[in-house]
Amino acid sequence: MSPEEFEATFCDALARVLVESGVSSAIPQELDAAGARLYHGTYLKYMSFFAWKFPSWLMSIASLCPYQDVRREIINDCVDEEVGDSDADGQCHIDLLYDEAELCGVSREEIFATQPTPAILACIHTWENMTRTLGWLPGYAAIAGLEIAMSEPAIKARERLIGAEAMAKANQDLGGVTFHQRLGMPEGSLKFFALHAYKDRFHGGGELAMLVKYAHTPELQREAIWAMTNSFKTYVLQAHEVRRLAAEAAGTVYQPRPALVS
Repeated sequence: MSPEEFEATFCDALARVLVESGVSSAIPQELDAAGARLYHGTYLKYMSFFAWKFPSWLMSIASLCPYQDVRREIINDCVDEEVGDSDADGQCHIDLLYDEAELCGVSREEIFATQPTPAILACIHTWENMTRTLGWLPGYAAIAGLEIAMSEPAIKARERLIGAEAMAKANQDLGGVTFHQRLGMPEGSLKFFALHAYKDRFHGGGELAMLVKYAHTPELQREAIWAMTNSFKTYVLQAHEVRRLAAEAAGTVYQPRPALVS
């Protein structure tokens, strides 16, 4: 495939996994603000296992990669994740997660004392395995693909697949109520999701450009798409599990949504 064909095929494959996933990002409608805060805090608690491991997977890939521009892209991402992000007043992303969970009533001590469920642990070990045993490029596709999902080419691929109307409907999961209002929180107090939506679009675009640049053989292109697809399927398993646990903690039942395509 040409670089342009590879980018389109990669993003189309990514979009298909997303729209077939059935993952519902909406806070259950039956929860009041207090229940919504407990749901969100519990969600963050169980997502923390992924969040604090994510930079180490990127660094494993960087240690295998011979190309400076790719390593630079990875290091810039890891600075935001581990050191401090200028767009977050110098806070690193994992601290944003902990702070937001605490605002929702889930303390750092509770998060640190929590053990992952077997399903979450299996997902974590899958990513650990992919980044340490695959070549640097498919490993990068597996992990960077999770951020590339928010890049402009991936968003356009999703819209091509389900249509603009379905895309707009999918973006209304919160019923038109902004996230902080749904949780009964002051405006600007919840930064984790909003920041990641912005930063993943920024980092995801750079990561996609690196994959397109270096996946220059049919074999590398196939490996990259395979790794990304299976990584995203792993993320879907984790997403369902984390939302199930969040709903259970808030006293309700998680309901996956129908796939947007069949």
